[in-house]
Amino acid sequence: MIDGTLAFLDEPADEPLENYHDTHRALHVESAVSYLDDELTVQRGTVAGRVPKEEEIVSMNGHEIEVDRETRTRTVPSDWIADVSGGGWVVAERTHTPREQDEYLDIDWPFTEFVKRTGIDIDHVGFSPAQFVRNQRDADRDYTIEMASREYNGDDVSIEWGQGALKKDAIKSDVGVALTTLWNGEFVRLVVYGSGYFAIWEPEEMQIEEFARFVDEEIVPIAHVLEDETEGGEDESEQDTLERAEVGA
Repeated sequence: MIDGTLAFLDEPADEPLENYHDTHRALHVESAVSYLDDELTVQRGTVAGRVPKEEEIVSMNGHEIEVDRETRTRTVPSDWIADVSGGGWVVAERTHTPREQDEYLDIDWPFTEFVKRTGIDIDHVGFSPAQFVRNQRDADRDYTIEMASREYNGDDVSIEWGQGALKKDAIKSDVGVALTTLWNGEFVRLVVYGSGYFAIWEPEEMQIEEFARFVDEEIVPIAHVLEDETEGGEDESEQDTLERAEVGA
């Protein structure tokens, strides 16, 4: 499975990413291949860095249990796939998001690492799951819906699964959709969330150049830049699990 959150660079970088490491962080480029008729270069690798983690410290004071909370740092890794010099995008697992009380540099990890390596700011994006489905329909592709999720009245979320998930529901979904579609001669099974997170389960061995082409042709067109999180207050692009998503466009 290939999964992660999509982010856009404000502008393409001058050069592809290079290997880097210091005491507290590292970026490893595992492979780099060309795609779209050798016009663009997509890279794949691993990034590691130190991030804040809140921990509970339980102690006894006589017969009373006291619980204190401390924010400590820990080193975590994440896989990534990116075309920073052509398409200007990065797909990675977003594990930490900015909070006002955080005083750490790596609070928006791992995307802060790509900002440091390229010198270019990154914008988080949301998706339109409904538009993704409409694009499959308009391209006259063979596709089936496995899950369709939609928000009502700002609070209630409906989720239809399996045989209960219909195409008429999917083309109105704003939270997320799961489907299988025939793209470029092979069936692709994936889930797309309004939060900017997506995951491809099939094919299991999708080549990196095919994944990059899929991102450019199918994912980028349904993406939109989210509002500034520091101005909007609540982070609209947080996606911790497949079951949790914010509303996209």
